[in-house]
Amino acid sequence: MNILDTYHTIKQTLSRNRALRRACQVFCVFVVVVILAPFIANDKPLVCKYQGQLLFPAFSWKQKVVLPNQEIIHYNIGREWKLKDYDFAIFAPCAYSPNTIDADNAPRKSPFERQIIESSNKQLVSLPLKFRHWLGTTQNGTDVLSGIIHGTKISLSVGIFSMLIAALLGIGLGASAGYFGNNTLKIGYLQSIFLIISIGIAWFYGFEVRDSMLSNAFLQGGIYLIIQLFLSFCICGFIIYLFSFIGKRIDSKLKLTKTIYLPVDTIVSRLIEILNAIPALLLIITLSAITKPSYTVLICIIGFLSWTNIARLTRTEFQKTKQLDYITSCKAIGMSNFRVMFKHILPNVFPLILVQLAFGMAGAVLVEASLSFIGVGVPLDTVTWGSLLNEAHDHFSSWWLVLFPGLCVFTLIYIYNKIGAELSKIK
Repeated sequence: MNILDTYHTIKQTLSRNRALRRACQVFCVFVVVVILAPFIANDKPLVCKYQGQLLFPAFSWKQKVVLPNQEIIHYNIGREWKLKDYDFAIFAPCAYSPNTIDADNAPRKSPFERQIIESSNKQLVSLPLKFRHWLGTTQNGTDVLSGIIHGTKISLSVGIFSMLIAALLGIGLGASAGYFGNNTLKIGYLQSIFLIISIGIAWFYGFEVRDSMLSNAFLQGGIYLIIQLFLSFCICGFIIYLFSFIGKRIDSKLKLTKTIYLPVDTIVSRLIEILNAIPALLLIITLSAITKPSYTVLICIIGFLSWTNIARLTRTEFQKTKQLDYITSCKAIGMSNFRVMFKHILPNVFPLILVQLAFGMAGAVLVEASLSFIGVGVPLDTVTWGSLLNEAHDHFSSWWLVLFPGLCVFTLIYIYNKIGAELSKIK
């Protein structure tokens, strides 16, 4: 199926299923908010004319600008942008960044209270309509609407990228377990011994020797953590492959015909049972608490602990599908196992995996909001839906800190669950 056929299939599915179409439209609204967040909520003017010079502060990567009269304007001056005497200025609909502190409207101003600003002549006047905090402020005077808009990016990215990691692990391990089982993959006697030995050596050189590097990576987070984890897994994979190849060559040279079956299904099944026996949320909280707060670390942790359901579903579907006649025909004409698995079986199983991924994203959003609420695993200076909810923990009268972030969490989780439920109905 080419891209054009896939597009027409998706279009027909959405046209026939109104509930799924509405859910996807709301999800697209969240995506648009993420893309346009810097232009919807920003404390810098989108465009302004100051001292006769046209400036675009919200679009500039510079830290400062020097005007012809030698006046220096630093772009990160927060609320001071609102006090300058412009020829004209156009601000974002929400004229605040998530961490912009408005001390004049702290602590916790309601959306309906009188909001003030200190003018250039040091008098407190009513806040102009274009600078109003439409959804109120927090304890420190930060804007709730801006926090919700920029927090959308965090909630979406945690759900999508953590489930991408879970999908790669779950599909790979589940497909291998379901297709090969315990009585398909044969390896030589010495090759099996070398394979067992290689696991310990691979762990030693991949993780123990690189312990200091990995510890620093977990503290720094970001792309550096991904690179270090990738290198560790590459080292482990290379060592296991090398020992397996050497064992196979020795078996061949010695002409040893004794072989054993590699119990892929048993190994994967026991690994799934071990992870499922541990409370996932408790383990995520523990791992997040011992590492430096970072969303990259949080995404990796959620992803590595969420693949088991996908693996179980993939394993079951592969076990059923590999018994069908067309798979037997593929094997009879000499197709490789990899081609049969990922070209002929996986496309038929993938719609069911998509359902599981949609539900998994809902769970990931809830985990992220829960961790943000208790202040674990997330940067303290980052405003999220969960951290806004935490603002109301000791101030129950601040209803706007519960209502608006809570509605966002509820809506996104409901949309994911609705998409999953509607996809499960499609035959």
